[in-house]
Amino acid sequence: MHRDSLYNKILTDFEERKSMGYDYMKNGLISKFVSPLLFGNPRLETFLNKLDGIFIELTESVKRIQFYTNYTIDKNDKRFNN
Repeated sequence: MHRDSLYNKILTDFEERKSMGYDYMKNGLISKFVSPLLFGNPRLETFLNKLDGIFIELTESVKRIQFYTNYTIDKNDKRFNN
């Protein structure tokens, strides 16, 4: 499907999305799984924040692989798992 196709415009006009899930790009992943007491140590906090970026990038790479191998969804479509 092309980016400016008529079918794409019809889908996006009538779409109302609810329950989009947790936004880990803004809030981070590690903060959901690790105790807040670990963030009290400044040295450990910087290490966890660096790990958080790595985990987010790994999660995004898995999502890119899933879209690349799925032939029913356009690989440029950002509506799913975004």
